[in-house]
Amino acid sequence: KDYELICDKLAPLFHYPTAITEAANILATTNPRFDRDKFIRRATEKWEERYAQNAPRVDDYIPY
Repeated sequence: KDYELICDKLAPLFHYPTAITEAANILATTNPRFDRDKFIRRATEKWEERYAQNAPRVDDYIPY
């Protein structure tokens, strides 16, 4: 339940998704049964829900 809370509520607050992997590495040291891949997958989904929808559109078209 604690890991679900971290995924759902805290991971979206990270500024960069690489922090999710760092958090997973730290959490893996606290519990041998911790499913690192599942945590990363779920936390990344939650992070993307927050940032992908709010990401500014970048028009990088160069007309020449």
